[in-house]
Amino acid sequence: MRTLLFVTALLLLITIEILKVYFIIPFPHSQAGHKLGVSYFINMNIWWLRVAALLIIIYPLWQLLRKSKLWQKGLLVTCVLLYATVAYLCNFKYAADRIFDEPREKIFTTAADALKHSGQLVIGVTYNGEDKAYPVSVVAFHHQVKDTVGGKSVIVTYCSFCHTGRVYSPFINGKYDLFRLVGMNNSNAIFEDEATKSWWQQASGIAITGDLKGAQLNEVPSEIMYMGQWLLKHPKSVVMMPDKNFLQQYYEFNIGIFKIY
Repeated sequence: MRTLLFVTALLLLITIEILKVYFIIPFPHSQAGHKLGVSYFINMNIWWLRVAALLIIIYPLWQLLRKSKLWQKGLLVTCVLLYATVAYLCNFKYAADRIFDEPREKIFTTAADALKHSGQLVIGVTYNGEDKAYPVSVVAFHHQVKDTVGGKSVIVTYCSFCHTGRVYSPFINGKYDLFRLVGMNNSNAIFEDEATKSWWQQASGIAITGDLKGAQLNEVPSEIMYMGQWLLKHPKSVVMMPDKNFLQQYYEFNIGIFKIY
């Protein structure tokens, strides 16, 4: 009975860690059906689920460790290490915001310097007399770049899976908020706001689950075009350069998709 209880609780722990990311990462068949609600429930209640499973597992594990033979104890420890490995992979290695980390440095160059990369696609934003361009090849890796244009706070986003670029105001109900990439739904990136933990679809700016479900972020007008075209229209524009902290990741991520300069 103790062994059955231990195995059941261990499988429960492993399962919730895997499902936490499986339904919002494009693994085979993970995006089929209506699984967003399940994924959101697990993500919002992950600590309660972990505590419940751990409370179930502690007593049988203690009993088994007391009365088991040496090889059995080694097997039990291996099982616990297996869970620890799965938890690490799901919460760090395969967590969307860990795979596609945000830029650490935002460095902009002049139009004259950027013109030699005229074949690059950029997301261009103009506001209050200031023009800024963000290369798609850079934003696609990070999925979002937080910045200001003409004194206005913006989030420049690009989903590398569906090739959709959007720029939004990061204010919700008049308050500035932070967003993190949590995964994907129906082949489009989803972000989570820090205040309410609602999930927002990148392509539409609509909250698809959580307390703010149905709300919509204010979109900031933007254009996607080649660098050369943008600079002809906006010769005083500055252009964001790749973050040198991620040059290797850019190269690996963009093979066969975008040209990195």
